[in-house]
Amino acid sequence: MELGVEILPDKPFYEVEYLAVLSEKSGFDYVWLTEHYNNRNPYPLLANVALKTSKAKIGVGVTNPYTMHPALIASAIMTIDEISDGRAVLGISAGDKTTLESIGVTREKPLKFVREGVEVIRAIMRGERYEGDIFRFSGFTKFSRRVPIFVGAQGEKMVKLALEVGDGILLNVSKPEEVVKTEKYVAVCCPVCVDDDYERAKDMAKVVVGFIIAGSSRNVLERKGIEIEKAKEIGEMIRKGRFKDIEIGEETIREFCIFGTLKEVVSEIESFEVDQFVVGSPIGRDKAKIIRELGRRLKS
Repeated sequence: MELGVEILPDKPFYEVEYLAVLSEKSGFDYVWLTEHYNNRNPYPLLANVALKTSKAKIGVGVTNPYTMHPALIASAIMTIDEISDGRAVLGISAGDKTTLESIGVTREKPLKFVREGVEVIRAIMRGERYEGDIFRFSGFTKFSRRVPIFVGAQGEKMVKLALEVGDGILLNVSKPEEVVKTEKYVAVCCPVCVDDDYERAKDMAKVVVGFIIAGSSRNVLERKGIEIEKAKEIGEMIRKGRFKDIEIGEETIREFCIFGTLKEVVSEIESFEVDQFVVGSPIGRDKAKIIRELGRRLKS
């Protein structure tokens, strides 16, 4: 099983670079940078990481076709592929509903947007034109590169779409039994919270899960046994910055996140039978130490 890490670019570029280089040295096969308007932009950071690493595949995990036109996404990731000598990968999904709403973007027709987003990006990579119901591309590119596209998915319909149009799937699950059976490349991306203090790890995980619940579709919430009103309540607390007031039970937290001591987390990761496990943010208080230890224990 290959090992990936999701790095949140909420620190200066040199700290992101340090964690990316450290991840490669620790045996991680993939380095994914998240995309969020209140953090550093992942593309210039990936360009820097491309020049500082030599083996790990690097990419955005994940972008969306609402805040950035797919033509620009294609141009950006092909540039990263050129700089990294063919090591770029692209993660794309419908985006976080709560985050999009906070900047005035309505996440409408997510399946249609993601499908056409992937199709137009792939057309551009082939040097072709594209005409869809939402997106069109009638221009031309002066360079083209083939970059693998991973579609991020959690709900049943998006999972089905990801398996249809993606080169691989970035599956947001926290339990091995939830992994979809397919011959396509499956990467499980799950938030991980490691701490010597179990309760502290749980508190860290609670906030992350709050964001996930607030942005989840009705189908996902129903499948996880979470009431719609509860999700709305959590979303409202997040919008007001009242993170400490979020109340989520331990079992519900485990539906979306892996947390605990290093030994406990390693054991849970090892139980997955997938092509890649992506250690998702927040990872823990001392990210560098945890990345080293996870690499040593999972890739030795």
